[in-house]
Amino acid sequence: MKEISISNTLETLKSRLDENSLLHVQARFGIYPKKGFVFNNPIEIEELERIIFDNKLILSSNHKEFLLLHNGAEFFTYEYGYSFRLYSIEEAIREYNEMLTHNFSNYFKQNCYPIGSVIDIGPILVDHSKVNQTGKENILLLDNIETIDFCCDLNNWLDRMVCAEGNLYWEWYSKVIQHGFIV
Repeated sequence: MKEISISNTLETLKSRLDENSLLHVQARFGIYPKKGFVFNNPIEIEELERIIFDNKLILSSNHKEFLLLHNGAEFFTYEYGYSFRLYSIEEAIREYNEMLTHNFSNYFKQNCYPIGSVIDIGPILVDHSKVNQTGKENILLLDNIETIDFCCDLNNWLDRMVCAEGNLYWEWYSKVIQHGFIV
């Protein structure tokens, strides 16, 4: 069995794509649409290290791995856009600088940087506050109302999003009913 890693998740996903980078997905109500994928070319390691040094960035090994495989990507594209995207390093820096001009809390400004976005929801952030201690980042999602803490690293978050075929898996929930009462 393979380990969860950025490269394994992307390799397995890409092996299922047709010659046009399309994948049939199972959607709600029995719909079976094709969704597309756009993978940018990788960034060279020397260029990435220079950008990290010049911008005083703290990147997790997972995020670096993604950028060295694909310096940005759009996942589950369709006629109106995409389900989610992960930014190139240049886009991430641009979005971070934009974030600094808005009314985000000091915690977000000091400990987080945007790595992508979920369509119609908001930015995907990496909380790097514990990267130096644990080597792992934490993924957050900001929307207009709340911050969602996925309590997982980029490896696990990306794997879940691919398994869920781009759907917002965190919105799925169930209620247990026992003896007519919700518990």
